Amino acid sequence: MQGYNVLMNKIQKGNRNELLARKKLIDQGYIVEKKNRNRFESPDFWKLFDIIAINIKNGSVKLVQVKSNKSHYYKAIKDIALWKKELQLSDNVNCEVWLKENKKEFKISVI
Repeated sequence: MQGYNVLMNKIQKGNRNELLARKKLIDQGYIVEKKNRNRFESPDFWKLFDIIAINIKNGSVKLVQVKSNKSHYYKAIKDIALWKKELQLSDNVNCEVWLKENKKEFKISVI
């Protein structure tokens, strides 16, 4: 039962950090969408992004992955860079990885 509590704490921390990121994007004028959690499929868009944000005024799009752990943050940057290179995305689509460590502001990397 102890392992279950640790897992739930990690999931709850991730959910809190994603909520903070969503609020920050909404404050910046974006409409934000997050995929619903489902036990049969990945909770991420394309298994890489937690959030899709669209700026209503200029139509720019942000695909955002939120991380709470530095090592996972660097791995996500690497994986998303490979994915973006493969797809050759438009210039108005930004892929970003946001790191939220305890008691610190978000560290944002645009890929």
